Formats: sequence, C-alpha cells, structure tokens
Amino acid sequence: MVELGGNILIIQSPVFEQLSSMFVIQDYANKEPKRELNGELQKWVDEKVRSIPQILKDELEVFFSQETFIGLSMIRYAFETNCYQSIEKFIQQVESDSAHHIFEHFLETGFTPTEVSDIHDFTEVRLFIKNTSIPESEKWKLTYLYVDIENTKNRFISLMKQFYEFYFKTDLPYFLKKQQENIDYLKGKQIFSTREKVGEAFPVIPSYVIENKAMKLILSPSYFYDTSSLSSDSEQSFIYHYGINEYDSNTQNKMSQDDVLDAIKIVADEKRIRIIMLLNKAPRYGYELAQTLSLSNSTISHHLSTLHSIGIVYSMRIENKVYYQLNKDKLKELMETLTKSLLE
Repeated sequence: MVELGGNILIIQSPVFEQLSSMFVIQDYANKEPKRELNGELQKWVDEKVRSIPQILKDELEVFFSQETFIGLSMIRYAFETNCYQSIEKFIQQVESDSAHHIFEHFLETGFTPTEVSDIHDFTEVRLFIKNTSIPESEKWKLTYLYVDIENTKNRFISLMKQFYEFYFKTDLPYFLKKQQENIDYLKGKQIFSTREKVGEAFPVIPSYVIENKAMKLILSPSYFYDTSSLSSDSEQSFIYHYGINEYDSNTQNKMSQDDVLDAIKIVADEKRIRIIMLLNKAPRYGYELAQTLSLSNSTISHHLSTLHSIGIVYSMRIENKVYYQLNKDKLKELMETLTKSLLE
C-alpha cells in the first residue's frame, strides 16, 4: 500500500484481482458475455474457460453471477478486514469468520431500499431479498444460500481455494507486474498528485468523493477489469478498482465532433432514453430506477455506466445512498453538436 497526499491510497491486491478474474471468467463461460477484452487477456480467459470443469463453472455462476455480484462484495470485506494483500490470509479470514457476517457482505449490492439490520432474522432477510432488483430465480438462489448458510460459506471457501491453486496462482506474479507498471505509468503523468487530478483521469469517480478529502480514496489497478472499473463506498472510504487500460481508453475517447455519432448511438437506446426522461424530472438512486423500469441490477448498472462514460449522467451521494442525476448541459451540447454536424 502506498499512501499519498490528499488521503489517497494506492494498493495492489491479489485478492481483488482473483475476485475480478472469477467474475470475468464467469461472464465468458456464458454464451453472451457483457464485456470486451483486449487480445492478451481474451486469450487467457478463453484458455481458462476451456479448462475449468463444469462443476466449478456452476459454482462461479452461483457466487459471481452478473445479476448479483455477491462474490465481488468480498472486495470491500477484504479491505475492511485487512487481508487484501494475500489470498491465503483472505481465505483464513473467511474461514475464521461467522457465516452470517460473510453473508451480510454478500447482500451489500447497493440495489435495495434498505439495509439488513439483523442478519440472523430470517423474516427480515427474506423480505430484503424479495425487494432486491434481481430476477426471481436469483432471489430463490439467495434465499436458499441463506437457509444453508454454513454450507454456503464452505462452498465459497472451496471455490476460492480451487481457483487459486489450479487457475490463478501460477500467473499471479505477471498480474502484479502489470499492476505495478500501470501505477508507475500514472505516477509519471502526475495522475495521483491530487484528488482533482484523479477525478479528471477517472471521471466515473463521483464528485462527492473527490471533494470530500476526509474520505479515503483507495485506488486499486486491475489487469482483469481492462478498460472498465468497479467501485465500492462507505462513509469513510471509496474503493476504485480500475482496469489498467481505463485511463488510456478515457483519454482516447473524449467526446468530439468526430465521435458524436457514437455517443448518439449510446443515447438512442430505448431503455437509456427512459432513464434520461426519469432523471430529467429528479435524481434517482439505482434501486428506484431498476424498480421503475423493471430492470435487473446488472442491466441498470450497465446502462448507467454507459451514460456516465459520455458525461450524460453523473452520481452524487446523499446521506447513505448514491443518486444519479442528468447532466442537462452535456446532453444539450451533444444535441447541438449533432444538429450542427447534420446541417453543415
């Protein structure tokens, strides 16, 4: 861990990276993956998808489904329990912890109107799961995992151990090397010099995080997230787990007159238009949008992330919820640029 000025921390985490790799592998084990990868990473993922037995793929689907992200919730768990720097230490921590505490983290998806106040109360947990914005089949799965909670914990531990020993451990030094190269590269560009510089380089990070210098801003590079990112926040800290190629992708894809048509294609999607119309009336948080539009967690996250990438939508924190708001000026600029391009 490297602690810089402005309450900025940079960490390299084998645990974060393994969890990320399992999420990506699970995505590509399906017929319709939700993300594109660079050639080198794609080759590695394809090789693992071919070699991993179906029984292990089934377990990856349980804990790393694109609809629930429960495995990825362990990124914050690893940070808060200070076991993110060693996969062996992380596994030992999970083994020593209670199954209920582990499952409590599994439920922290950010797409529910409330939080579980008593993880031991079956009625409350069942109602919590019922109110999540996930498909009915996933609600049944989460309910079953809770009912069989001790076995659920053991299944997760077994999955982590098997994946680490047979599919991840050998290549880990290479992944850490790529992370370090990215850290050195961004340091050379002075990206980590101030919170404002970080915000300019990674516009997906909400402005309330950049402005609140009392909040720890934790930056963690990821080989597997490539050009995308994952974030997790609490009142004290914001973890930004970003792909090592995200900065260059952001730099190369800033909106201009030349690529305005690509931005229009993004906005023209029917569901994104409905999101824009809703946000034009008032800011909404993820659960509200998902419920109003009858969309799942992964779908609403994908649409919001895509709109965020071209500056049409931005996020802000109000009390304990992250709200999304329409950037009306950016939308007007896009429409005016399109009009000018068509009429010239």
